[in-house]
Amino acid sequence: MTVNHLVTGSNPVSGAIFSNKPLRIDDLAPYTTYSNIDYDTKPKNYDTITRLYKVGETFYYRRRIKRKLFRISLRTKNIKIALKRKKILDLINGEDMFQIDTGDFKLLFEYDTEEELRIALEQAKEIQIQAQIQRFKEVKNHIESSEYKPSENLTFELLRDKFVARKKADNLVNGESIGAYNTTFKMLMEFFKEALIEELTVEDFEAWKDSMIKEGGRKNRTINKHINYAKNFLKFAEERQLISHNTAQPLTLLDEKEDKQKRKQEIENFSHEDINKILNYKYKEPIMNKIMKIALYTAMRQNEINSLTQEDIIKDEETDIYYFNITKSKSVAGIRKVPIHKDILDMVLNTSFPLVPSLTKNAFGKKCRYQLYKVINQGHGKNFHTFRGTFIEKAIEANKDKPNAIFMIQEIVGHAKGEIAITLDTYGKGFELSTLKEIVDSISF
Repeated sequence: MTVNHLVTGSNPVSGAIFSNKPLRIDDLAPYTTYSNIDYDTKPKNYDTITRLYKVGETFYYRRRIKRKLFRISLRTKNIKIALKRKKILDLINGEDMFQIDTGDFKLLFEYDTEEELRIALEQAKEIQIQAQIQRFKEVKNHIESSEYKPSENLTFELLRDKFVARKKADNLVNGESIGAYNTTFKMLMEFFKEALIEELTVEDFEAWKDSMIKEGGRKNRTINKHINYAKNFLKFAEERQLISHNTAQPLTLLDEKEDKQKRKQEIENFSHEDINKILNYKYKEPIMNKIMKIALYTAMRQNEINSLTQEDIIKDEETDIYYFNITKSKSVAGIRKVPIHKDILDMVLNTSFPLVPSLTKNAFGKKCRYQLYKVINQGHGKNFHTFRGTFIEKAIEANKDKPNAIFMIQEIVGHAKGEIAITLDTYGKGFELSTLKEIVDSISF
């Protein structure tokens, strides 16, 4: 067998030199030869031929792999045993040797031959695979076996598994909604621990509500959101006969009037001065100027802009109108066609999409906020979402005398249109693209 081994005189500390000449176990010097060598590290006596050294009385194996120095305890104070175990390590490929040190299997040095080691490793790998498969089956069966069966032992942890699994299966919510549900479930689990939902009373849920109020830091609107989610969770359980009744239903919501008034006072759209700064600022990355313009002239959401591809820039054959074809959005209303404003059409047609291919949703949002706050002062509720409010404000002002203008604007920005949506979307398939184009082009900055 040919293996890589250290050349005599190479220094493991500064960088080992390897050779590919054949090495046989029987060629090693007798044990007595090595027994007379002082391996103790205190005087820094390292034997680079055998790759052995000693700390206290315990022998260690030292080897450089890919410019990194590794050591493994040979778990013995006997030089003969240490040399025997060292032989096995010399026969093993460097990467394989250290990859198997998972923390679960520490008997590597007890095998006398490479074949014995190989068999043991295959067995260990199979054990790990089977353990993962068994865990997957247990979780899957845990959810499926009790999805619609009455349960006297329903906790919020179990209800969370059932509720989220059902929502995902129905494909009615996105990742953000699932995240919001999990946040409320986490709060319920922290407060009620392992309590059985069937045994909880209205007073118990009122105590949970009071705890949110006492903690402070949450607006009434946020607390109400968690209360409504809790009611929905228990309604889900009640409808599937997992519990006998929804004891969270009687919970009353907090007054949001003060929050709404304060929020209205705090939130401002971009002023004319803000817009000029945003459009004319010399961003370090020119692509940011394009992102800001698209946001301002389309009212598209941050993630919608990030998701745009070249295939989403489409020309309508009948009207010759170019539009953004939004196929990924937070809601059904968000799936729409947004006519491209005349002032940015040339820019869009000469731009490659996606705009920033390498960024995730969160990274893209962080980058946009960072650049925006270089131009305007953070505060007064102004953020990337303010582009939508500014667009809507300008569109309403420019089209206040046009019939159904508000519904056209809602379609452009991807807001639900209320009851009129039944007629417009189901039967009329929305407004004509040319009509929406007039709304978009009526805006000027």
